[in-house]
Amino acid sequence: MVCRKLCRWSILVLFVICIVADYGEAFGLHGVPQQDAAKAKKQIEQLKKLKLIEALNLDDATAEKFFVRYNAEQKKVEDARKALEDAINDLEKAKSSGNTEKIKQLTQIMLDRHKNLQDANNEFLRSVREVLNEKQYADFLVFESKFQKQLAEILSKINTKRD
Repeated sequence: MVCRKLCRWSILVLFVICIVADYGEAFGLHGVPQQDAAKAKKQIEQLKKLKLIEALNLDDATAEKFFVRYNAEQKKVEDARKALEDAINDLEKAKSSGNTEKIKQLTQIMLDRHKNLQDANNEFLRSVREVLNEKQYADFLVFESKFQKQLAEILSKINTKRD
């Protein structure tokens, strides 16, 4: 059982390394066109969904309900993240202007959008809970945390090796 899980995570690591080798700049690495970001992100999301089905032991009916909810809520989170990034970019540009009132206004907008992102994340977690049993939900929370952490570590190591 432990060997099987280790094997699966090794496959995940290799898959991510291949994606990053092909689409590294999309993740802030050098040497790969930015236009491949969407393709790389989509591949990682597909892998994540396959791993979620396995980790949560979802039957077909539950998987369908889960991913309808998951996709809808994930879209809201992505929209909130994009709005926050836009606000940060606007604030960064305004800093050099010296216009204190504009900076104050954009700072508040950035803080509001940060709260919106937190709210979207919380709603995402609440929403998928309604489709899962308690064990599956616990597995989901652990999976989400570990997947993001491991992906970040892999990308960081690859980025460090390229520098």
